[in-house]
Amino acid sequence: MRSRSAAIALIEADRSLCVLLPTQLYRVNRRFSGMNTRSRPGREPIATDNTEVSGPTSGAVDGGIRPTGVSRFGDLYDNAISALLDIPITDRWVETRAGRTHVLIAGDATAPPVVVFQGGNVTNPVTLAWVQELSSEYYLIAPDTPGQPGWSDPHESDEYGPWVVDVLNGLGIDRAAMVGVSHGGGVLLEAAVHAPDRIAAAVLVAPAGFGTPLSSALARIVVLSLAYRAVPRRGLLTRALAPMFSDPIETVDNVVIETVGQALRTGDLQASFPGPDDPADLAVFNTPTLVILIERDPFFPASRIRPRVEQTLPALVECTTLAGERHFLSTTGQERVTDRIRRFLDEQLGPDEE
Repeated sequence: MRSRSAAIALIEADRSLCVLLPTQLYRVNRRFSGMNTRSRPGREPIATDNTEVSGPTSGAVDGGIRPTGVSRFGDLYDNAISALLDIPITDRWVETRAGRTHVLIAGDATAPPVVVFQGGNVTNPVTLAWVQELSSEYYLIAPDTPGQPGWSDPHESDEYGPWVVDVLNGLGIDRAAMVGVSHGGGVLLEAAVHAPDRIAAAVLVAPAGFGTPLSSALARIVVLSLAYRAVPRRGLLTRALAPMFSDPIETVDNVVIETVGQALRTGDLQASFPGPDDPADLAVFNTPTLVILIERDPFFPASRIRPRVEQTLPALVECTTLAGERHFLSTTGQERVTDRIRRFLDEQLGPDEE
């Protein structure tokens, strides 16, 4: 499902500049469904526990299993694993209706499962790095979202709900808690409509799926992003990304900057975020939900998104706002979010949770 806009229809070559520029602003806006990250020390190479669905790729820095098709984010993906993850991980592949899906796994397989959906325009290990501490208590499952940077099918799925079900079925998991960050929040919401009984608890962090209000800050980001797409210079990229980060842009790990830059340079400009076509469809979702909004988020500002969250989610346990933070959280902000997620999951996935 997608939240569509009439602005999509404006992309025509013979339109005047006064029509084309606002449309491009709208579309590039939707390319930025980012996530939060922080630097990590190095770690040992990834292990691979499934060799049936793909062959070895000589370009894989870990020497593991990769699909025959080459991902333009392959090196950045492996660099993110090395730079940002400091926990043991394995990878697996599952067949889905959206194509072959690559999955990162961390934690004890006998612990309660928690599925983590990546943010947009960054690779899966970037998002997983943010919540990796949860692997001491939970079995973390992080699939590469189709259409996002990673090893899964490069084409965006028309509907993510059925894809989520296929991932769960392919891993033999009946029910799991789910965490969606930014773009991943919209994916989680689609799953909530399609298969609410498969979700044991839900956490949405700076989520897509509740609209994207236009603001001067967002317009500035989009204009600079368009400029970088046309003239890919590092200075333009950092100027475009700086308003998204709570920490100074010069302190952000280079692999994150390079990944977003690659997505802007080479990706199609998406015209929509994931999420239910009709928010009323979420009336069926009676699973306990925690929502964490970000005060200075240029994409999903807390003051504009909170009313929609409170009106839409019938089993909302808490909707909290991180003051002073932007879309990409500071290290302190990420730690606070991770701690809050842990407390929420501990409360919801107690002794009575199967």
